[in-house]
Amino acid sequence: MKYLKNKLLPFLLLVLVAGSTGCKKYIDESNLGAATDQVYFVTKQGFEDLARSNYPNLRYIASMSSLYNMGTDVYSSFSTTDVNALNIYNVSLNSSLLDVDNYWKQLYYTVGGANTTLYWATQVQGIDAATLNTRIGESKALRAYCYYLLVETFGAVPLVTTRTVDVSNAFTRNPESEVYTQIIKDLNEAITVLPTTTTEQGRVTKGFAQHLLSKVYLTRGYKSFGGGAADFNQSATIAEALINSGTYSLRPTFASMFDPSVTNFQVNSEVIFAVQYSTVAATNSVSFLGKAGLPAVAGGSAVAGVAVSGNSLQQYFLWDVQGVATIGRAALYNKPNSSHQAVPDPYFFSLFDKTRDSRYQATVWTGLLAQTAGTLNGKTFAAGDTVIYYPDVAFTAAQKANRKYYVFNPDEYRSSPFTGQTRTFPLFKKFRDPNVTFSDNGGTRDTYIFRLGETYLLAAEAYLQAGNLSKALQFFNALRSRAAKPGTNPASGATYASEMQVTTLSLDAILDERVRELSGEEFRWFELKRTGKLISRTLAYNEEAKAANALKEFHLLRPIPQSQIDLNRGATFPQNPGY
Repeated sequence: MKYLKNKLLPFLLLVLVAGSTGCKKYIDESNLGAATDQVYFVTKQGFEDLARSNYPNLRYIASMSSLYNMGTDVYSSFSTTDVNALNIYNVSLNSSLLDVDNYWKQLYYTVGGANTTLYWATQVQGIDAATLNTRIGESKALRAYCYYLLVETFGAVPLVTTRTVDVSNAFTRNPESEVYTQIIKDLNEAITVLPTTTTEQGRVTKGFAQHLLSKVYLTRGYKSFGGGAADFNQSATIAEALINSGTYSLRPTFASMFDPSVTNFQVNSEVIFAVQYSTVAATNSVSFLGKAGLPAVAGGSAVAGVAVSGNSLQQYFLWDVQGVATIGRAALYNKPNSSHQAVPDPYFFSLFDKTRDSRYQATVWTGLLAQTAGTLNGKTFAAGDTVIYYPDVAFTAAQKANRKYYVFNPDEYRSSPFTGQTRTFPLFKKFRDPNVTFSDNGGTRDTYIFRLGETYLLAAEAYLQAGNLSKALQFFNALRSRAAKPGTNPASGATYASEMQVTTLSLDAILDERVRELSGEEFRWFELKRTGKLISRTLAYNEEAKAANALKEFHLLRPIPQSQIDLNRGATFPQNPGY
């Protein structure tokens, strides 16, 4: 498999925010000296480098886990005495919050890169038509992706579809309906020119555009300006066509997509698009606005501008085990990152059928093992002994007393006997990275953005909303069949797969299934917002948000960053209501 390469470009992409391009898998650096964009981007090599430079921007966008997960039904803040604005929706969730400011800037920076590529596509010489059309399709699909994230986060936003070469302070906010029209136009045009497959893993293909278009129609179908049943049917048709295309297929087992011991586990028939990393540190730079290093975020410990290499996916949904004797700074369990403060709440763990569903054991560690011999709580452990155990069925006090290791029942996940910890819960192993020491970042795993498992759930949701229950159940149950444990349930004599099938379906059931299938992959806040469930489910299941009781209707949009309002002096640029 050939991987997408990228060259460092010495040119500024002049967009709504300033910066330069980043780097990609198996990078080749080149010093282009005094070359200008007018000289270099009109060449085939220069244009290819420009198109390639759009991909590294996705690394930062994909890594904003707190923005995507905090303040939802199944993820809360690590601290049970919470003051995190993204989780409890307090007055600190305002236009000065760094997370939303950074998000806006990076998304528009990426839009600017796509617009610049589309401009030079009209000027480049010496490139064959097929390659040119593919690069145009990639750029339009990436622009559509960014605008989808922007419009769902902020509502009405400036719609910029041409190259920006001069500073402007007179942008206006286009209505959501206009932004959706542009997204759909970009994706339809991309679908007509993109290839179904690529020899360069990490490039956008037709499947990316189809999957996203299905989600876009599905999301618009819920909106007052949307097409309702027509949009739902369109979404379902696109998702089903992608499923039946033969280009992708569900992996035989869920675990095989996440288990690093499986050879080439990330290069498989189910992944439609992933943000790329590698085991070569020099190719793994994560940049913000094209510059090496990350900005500061609320609650994070990162020093703004300090170069960062590697993914941080392996640091999602953890508590810090280093203070537990015999476990310590265990690379096996990875190190939590203060920039990723979302953790699964007790409701998350209640959603799994631990008897029949294989995904639970593939997602979390139900036991933590001693990494070295030693003493803990007055008891001696050898390396490899169980130190902490999370039973599927709660232990009685007598059963606990019979074990030398710690046992934590599901109703005990919001407390901890360990110094400095406020929670103890089954750590995520879904994103474990054996190539990383007990340290921040440095991850070598790709980040899945779209895979066919989600396409099945898009089809199920779209058909359900269109009133076609039988088709919705068809795709919903197909995914649950794959999720089932192999074999027969000895208690019933029936196969686990048959017991996983359902005959009724609701939006809540689909949202629950998304947790089991897509935890840490989906952008949970977006899914709850789309379905109209963000407020009701978050206040029902997120204990910290429930206690604060501050989540209101206006929180369905994030605040426009104050920095953008202040800079935009040449036109009216109103803040979202409530902020």
